[in-house]
Amino acid sequence: MSMAVCDPEAFYPLRNLVAGPFNDLRQLTEIERFVRTIVLHDEISMELTPWPYDPDVAELEEEQNARSAIVAIGPTLKGYDFFTEKLSGKKPVTPNVTLSSPLIEAARKFSNAEEGNVYYKAHIEFLKRIVSVLQKGGSALLVGSFGNASIGASKQFSEEMFKNLDKDWQEFALEANEGELGLVVPPVLSIILTRCAKREAIPAVIGALRDEWADARAKVWVQLSRLKTVNTIAETQEIRQELEAASRLLSFAPHEIDTRPIRVLWNLVAGGLTGALIATTSGGCPKIGAAIGFPEVFI
Repeated sequence: MSMAVCDPEAFYPLRNLVAGPFNDLRQLTEIERFVRTIVLHDEISMELTPWPYDPDVAELEEEQNARSAIVAIGPTLKGYDFFTEKLSGKKPVTPNVTLSSPLIEAARKFSNAEEGNVYYKAHIEFLKRIVSVLQKGGSALLVGSFGNASIGASKQFSEEMFKNLDKDWQEFALEANEGELGLVVPPVLSIILTRCAKREAIPAVIGALRDEWADARAKVWVQLSRLKTVNTIAETQEIRQELEAASRLLSFAPHEIDTRPIRVLWNLVAGGLTGALIATTSGGCPKIGAAIGFPEVFI
């Protein structure tokens, strides 16, 4: 089973597209990166980015006799069933994980605390859970400042998987009507959008696409595992050919190219979903907004 882990910051752009407000078209590339991480792995979970230590808040908690400090909050994952587990309380830490000195220093810097402080401990445990996933051959997509500075977008999978898909999309983009919003939806996201009649269906379609690509994904992971023990150039070339074959399995079906996902995106985000949607143009970037609240999960 291939496993990925992300932080909330990697998830938020997709949530904006699904439930609003979606007001920055530059987030399309961030959504593309996130959905690729989902469909390239059998499972994905979320780790909440811990807060830094704030002496003023700590003093207030002491005055109020707070029993425990809240070290992080994150989004509810209800409705996003492609996640392996929902956020509920603190997760156990793998005891055998040892962090390098740079990672420990990053935890100290971003926690604004030293050993013995609950916020420092939360940062250390966050990194240990991430490293545990990587040591097992998984992947980490970390967009928040702490995760990105510590580990970054650690990708254990190969973009070779989408080589042909991207090529097909580039050819389609050249033929698309340049007057349609002046943007091109990235390829994996475009497949998802063309299969959705409404925005709230996007998470289910992502899960279905991951299931649809299970065989191709498994073939890629087998070849990537072989790369770890390759001994000759001939073996490397053979593996690259196998990756190329798996990539072709992920290329567009003709009917999906013809549905023009640029237009589908516009219909989804500007088509009277929940409340009044307002679309204006500012600096060449359409702004689409919907006022929706999100409950938070505390740990």
